This record gives sequence, structure tokens and C-alpha cells, in this order.
Amino acid sequence: MQLLFSEREGRERAPIGGLPDGIVAVTVPVRRDGKGYVPRNRRGQPNIDVVDLIAEGPTNAYEPPAVLDSRELIFALEAGRRGWATIVEYFGPSRAQEAAIALVRTGGVILRCAVDDVLDLAQPLSWRRSHSWSLMHIDILHDLRGRPDPDALRRELVKLMAVIPQLDAERALLEGVAPGSPLRVPPSSATLAGAWSVYEHAVRAAIVWLPHQAKNADKMTANDLAGRAFLDSKAWTPEREAAFVNLIGLSFDQAVDKADTDLRLRGPLRWSLGSVAADASVAVPWISLPARGLRVAGDVECRADGVLIVENADTFEKVCKVPGLPDKWLCIWGEGYSSDGMVHLLRDLDRPVAAWGDLDAHGIQIINVLEGKLGRAVFPLGMDVYLWQKTPHRKNQQPKSAEKDKKLAAKLARIGPVTLRPLAAEIAKYGGSCEQQPIQEQVLPQLPRLLQDVLEGVVHA
Repeated sequence: MQLLFSEREGRERAPIGGLPDGIVAVTVPVRRDGKGYVPRNRRGQPNIDVVDLIAEGPTNAYEPPAVLDSRELIFALEAGRRGWATIVEYFGPSRAQEAAIALVRTGGVILRCAVDDVLDLAQPLSWRRSHSWSLMHIDILHDLRGRPDPDALRRELVKLMAVIPQLDAERALLEGVAPGSPLRVPPSSATLAGAWSVYEHAVRAAIVWLPHQAKNADKMTANDLAGRAFLDSKAWTPEREAAFVNLIGLSFDQAVDKADTDLRLRGPLRWSLGSVAADASVAVPWISLPARGLRVAGDVECRADGVLIVENADTFEKVCKVPGLPDKWLCIWGEGYSSDGMVHLLRDLDRPVAAWGDLDAHGIQIINVLEGKLGRAVFPLGMDVYLWQKTPHRKNQQPKSAEKDKKLAAKLARIGPVTLRPLAAEIAKYGGSCEQQPIQEQVLPQLPRLLQDVLEGVVHA
């Protein structure tokens, strides 16, 4: 479906009659507690008053329909949403529906329609510009309206890149563009960008960041880099971040300090924004992606059987190297307590979730909090009483901190995850904290089997 990953929640194909060829109808979700649900009546049957029409199969990022001229394409591109009365006024009553259906077929817009009592289309209500067209609409509008001298802009970038050896290959690609060509991303660009504006921002950021990095200066913030490179500290978008990362060969959180929480991922997940792609299945040892951006922009494909969350960064890297494990499981390190971005991603993926945390009160609490946010079970691995009893505990824990942990453990022994209550009771009674490093070699060889048991319904404490 031509929908954002986060928008698919609460949608399913709707059995609507009278649809044009190449078009399918999907339900419009109702929102409750921040989640989308298929609208249903009291008998549990779909209650469909409105639907969204989308292309039946995959579409190209931007392939305008032949029936629209440049002026009409500008109308379709320049506003994110149009009411049907405005569309009819522009195209006229005889062409409005033809233009709308053509745009739906090519992936340009999503058309919302009312449905009658016999589940046939009744009346178009509005359209909104699709995500793929929105990613490039600024560049395309510039092309349609006429943009200031493309050759001058390319020469400017070439000149700026000339003093940065790391960008020699990218500069050579730009120099190879024929004079007079429209502004397009050079073929084989390391940015993998599909839109010129994304490409230009990635290159300008690299032009500022690479010399700064070469001086071993303090790490720049994302806003500082954007302010210097783009003259706008709010100009970062998820697709620009991804293109910049592809160009410099370093994850965004390693390159700059930023506000959005990053998730380290390894496994069968691919995130695409236009033609900019990040593939966690081939990243070595892992890839870092923005939790918020991953959910609200681009398209996510995930073939994982389940999700494994690892609390400790060092342990996470070793988990990523367990043979065969990242082929079936999406492994995530989110730095301690789960961010809202991670929680929303886990909800959207709707896969079994396992977690391997430290053997202490906070390791149990992390899982307890995550279960509460998800509203379903999280399966703990490598966190049993036997391991806690026989493993050396962390030394030099402050008495006040140890006492607070015992109180938290006592609470979790009563209300925490059921399978972890025996461990919480031991911690409440004796105190102590055991991190993951001392038990890695005991748990890592068992992980594939433990995770298979999770899929088969066996819960391990």
C-alpha cells in the first residue's frame, strides 16, 4: 500500500464494489489511545462509511500520469491535501474524477471516498499527496516552474567539494553531468538519494562536517551542523539524515549529537525513503536509525520472526554476531529504558518481543515498563535466579543505591513480570546487581534455542 509504515495500523482491504481497474480500497482507521483500529460495529463486522483508494500494486517514486499537463501537476503537488470541491473547481466536473483516478494509479495521491449502504463508492471527499511524491515535491515543483541556473548550482557544489579529498568521488560524478541538464542526483551517488534537495543537503552537510571531524574537534550537534550547512537549524529530515549517513559512512548518532533517540538495529529490516535506503540485514555490526524518523517517514519492510531487545551495548554487538540469529530476529539496542519511538515501532511491527537485560532491579523494571507500554507480554531471556546466584555481582555499589534497588525489587516481586518475580524476590532479600558481561558466554550459545522456544510458546525466566 502507498501508505506510511505507521499509517497501516488499523487498515485492511475493504470489499468495495465499482472500483476502477488498478485501484483498491482500504479502511480508514478510527483512533483510540494513540492507536489505529479497523472500524467495527457491535457484531464485530467492519463498519465502513469512508475508504481510501490507493494503487493496487507498487508504483514508481514519481511517474506522473500522461493525462495531466505541467500546470495540472503543479496543482497536484503544491498542496498536501485538497478538498473535492476545490478539485472539481480546478479540473471541472467532467475531468475531476479522471484526473484523481490517474493520480491514484501512479501513486501520486490517496483518494478518500464516502461509501453507500451497499458498499459501493458514493462520493469522493478529498485527496492527499502520497508520501513518495511528498519526498520530492519541492524539487519537482522547481523543475515544473523553472529553477535558477542548474549549472551554476552544480559549479558551486563542485568548488566547495574540491578541497575535501573524501568527496573526490562524489565531486567527479557531479562534474560528469552534462551542461544544461536539470538538477538530478548523479547516477551512482553514494548518498543513494532520489531527490536533488535531499542530495544537496547531504553534500552540504558533509562539506561542513568532514573538515570539522578531521580537526578532532568536539562533536557537533545536529542543529549546529544544520545551521552551518543549511543556514537553518531545523532543516534535518529523516531522508536527509539517511543520505548524509550514506555519504560519510558513519551512523548519524556517531557523527553528531541529536535530540531524536537512535536505535541500533541488526536483522531483516529495510528502511527506504524514496531511493535512500538503510538495510539492517547487511549492516556490520549494526546500523543506527532515528526512532522517530523510522516510524513517521519512509517505508519499512521487516521479515523478522520476532524482536530481541538487548540492554547492554557490548552484549548487543556480540548478539549481532551469533550465526544465523540476525537472519530471523531483529536485534535492537535502545540504551536502557525504552523510548516512545521504540515502543511505537514495536507496536507497528507486531512481532513477539524478547528481552535480555541485566540481572538487577532496573533490568527487571525495564521489561516491566516495556510490557506496560506495549500492553502485552515481553519474554525475558538469560535472567534466571540460578545465573544471578552463581555470578559475581558488581562491586562498590553505594549503600543508598543498593537499598533503593532492594525496595524496587520488592515491589517488582509483587507486581512485576510474573516470570521475573522469583529473581526480584532474591534481589529484594539479598541485594546485589549483576550486569550482562559476566554471563555472556553462558547465555549467547543458548540464544537461538531460547528464541525458538519463544516462538513456540515456551516462556523462559
